[in-house]
Order: sequence, then C-alpha cells, then structure tokens
Amino acid sequence: MARDSLDASDSTRQADGNRPLRVLMTNAALTGRSGTETLVRDMVLALRRRGHSVTAFAPIVGPAIGEIRATGSPVATSLSSLEAPDIIHGHHTGPTIAALARFPGTPAIFVCHDFSSELDAPPIHPRISRYLHVRAALRGRLVDECGIEASKVKFWPNTIDLQRIGPAALAPDRLSTAAIFAHPGTIPFTGMIAEACKRHGIGFRGELIGKAAYDVVNRLDGTDLAFASGRMALEAIARGCAVINVDRFGAGGLVTMDRFADFAAVNFAYGALSDAASPDLLDREIARYSAEDAMAVTERVRRDFASDKGAEQLEAVYRDVLAERSWPRREANEDERAMAAIIERFLQQKRIYDRSFLRLREGLGPSEELQFQMGELASRTAELSEEVRRLRRGGLLRRLLDKLTGRTYEN
Repeated sequence: MARDSLDASDSTRQADGNRPLRVLMTNAALTGRSGTETLVRDMVLALRRRGHSVTAFAPIVGPAIGEIRATGSPVATSLSSLEAPDIIHGHHTGPTIAALARFPGTPAIFVCHDFSSELDAPPIHPRISRYLHVRAALRGRLVDECGIEASKVKFWPNTIDLQRIGPAALAPDRLSTAAIFAHPGTIPFTGMIAEACKRHGIGFRGELIGKAAYDVVNRLDGTDLAFASGRMALEAIARGCAVINVDRFGAGGLVTMDRFADFAAVNFAYGALSDAASPDLLDREIARYSAEDAMAVTERVRRDFASDKGAEQLEAVYRDVLAERSWPRREANEDERAMAAIIERFLQQKRIYDRSFLRLREGLGPSEELQFQMGELASRTAELSEEVRRLRRGGLLRRLLDKLTGRTYEN
C-alpha cells in the first residue's frame, strides 16, 4: 500500500491522463494571515500554475480573499451555485462536511493542522480517501485516536510561496540584528531573548508583527536572526535569516543542517526539540551560528519547501485518489442541498471564527487571551512611542512644543 510520506515521482496512476483538475479547497475562514489561510492562498496560486482550476470555499471571509480573487480564482461563501469539482481538498471539519454533503459522489482529501483544535477534528467519511498531516505528531491523532487506516495517512510538509517571499539575503559573518517573528504577544520570554541578544552584542528589534498586516515577510528586512516557529520559521529562513525555533512552549534551538529534519518533521512547532527557555540555552544556540550553515539551510528550504513542490505533491495525491476506483458523481438532490445549506448557515451564524476564536486557531487557550491582548497593546504602544519620538526630533513640531510648553524633548 501507499507509504507514510508523499513523493510526487512515485504516483503513476492517473485519472483521465494529465487533464486539468477542478479542485474545491475549503477553509474555516479567509480573513487574515493565519497558517491555513496563507496556505490556501499559496496552494491556489501554485495549483493554478500547474494548469488546474481551484475554487476556495470559506463560510467567513474578509480582506484576505482579495489576493486570491486578484488571480482570477473565485472565493465562495456558499456552495449552492458551484459546479461539482473533481476533488474536494478539505481544511477544517465544518466546511469539509458541507462540501461532502453538497457534492455527493465526489472524493475528498482532508488535511489536519492541529492536534487538539476542534476545527481539525478529522471527519470520518467513506469518500475521504486520504488524510494528510503537516507534522509528525498529528499522525497519532489520525491513526491512534481516530482509527483511520494507516495506509490513508500521509505526511505533507508545509510550504511557502517563493514569489511572495522574494530573494534571500546573504548570511552575514556575524549576527548584528535579531527580532521575534511571531503573532504578537505569543512568546512569553521576550525579555529573556532581549537580554541574550544584548549579551552577544546583537541589536534586538523586538516583535516585528505588532498587529494584523499584509506583506509581513517584508518586515524581516534588515534582520539577521529571527525567533520564530511554524510557517513563519520557514518564511524567515527562506528570506535568508538564521532562525532559532521558539514558541510559547519553549525554545527548540537554532535550525541547522544537522538538525533540520527533526525541525521539519514537526513543522518547526511544538515538539521541535523544545526545552524550557533559559539564558544558558539561548546563549548556546546563538553561539551555534555559522554563516555557511545558515546559507545551506536557506538553500534547502527554498529548494524543498516551495509551494510549487507542494502543489506537485498534491496533484499526485489527487490523481491517485481519482484513479483508485470509480467515483459515481451525481447532482445533489433536494435533501442533500438543504443539508449543505444548513451546515453553511450554522458555520456563519455561530460565528465561531470571530476575533476571540482566532486566538484558539493559533493555539492560544482562553487563559492566554489576556496575554495576547497585552502583547498587542505593548506592540502598538511601542509603535506610537516611536512615532512620537520621530516627530519630536526636530522641525516645526518641536519648535512649536518648545514655544508652547517651555520644555525640550530628548530623543
């Protein structure tokens, strides 16, 4: 039977030759820059470059859909008027179930991104022929907890769009700048990182992402060392940064060539050799830095984790699924259409993907909500303080303030 990892070169069975496929890709929401939202955007573009047509479906949408629609790919908030696809590519339980109800007979795959989130609870359905996971630990959720047949479970690593990332910067001989590249407020030991950077003579820029923003990768410009996890770790490496893998669970260490496979297997997230953060650990990992090794890590990420390669792997999976047996598609009857519409309305009306729930999508528990908000507030305060300092450095405003208050303002 099939192996436990994906290899596009081994897939020889194809449905209808190499004809372009119609793919329906679901997601809980397309509103911002979470991991799965970015993945959907990247995969839509990469699959289109391979000649396929992709429609994204999300019950909750926002500004993020602009980039997808700008390429000519549709984004639907309802399945009612869509043509039946060749295959359903499911992210998140609710919208995947809605698509299965709406398109009877159409086969599907499901991608699991998280171990505990209800959003990623794998739906057990006879038409879901493959279950993909993005980190090794998730295989346990699929096989051991849910009893899914092991031959249907595959590892599919996260990938990034190099066209969006841009060219890689050259690794410096010596680290001079560092920053946290993570969702705001999620790293609880920022002060410890700042002190470690200071001990090594590295300028610490703080958190690069202070609020929801587009083109966040561009904020890495001028950063030699990034503290990051997950997709952001891949993005930072591809941009040319050395990366120390950190998340709210602890510190995994510097990503080097000899440890790369261990980090990649867990998607640069929790479980990536993570230990409790400490000054000694941070000192040791910063001292590991080698420009030559950092450049080799960047080259590997850009070669093996590009979204075009991920799309090639997906296409192989799609064609294997379509060729493994006959899939007798038919138009949904009145009951099936009604059921799909009910699921859609439930997902929209419950609004479980609102601002507070987004914290849970990023792995934050309710007890961490205050910390998250404080991190956002601290980052915003820092931005405003810098703006005030910039305005006070001279010119008309300073002269006016001096005249009105009789005070002078130091930089």
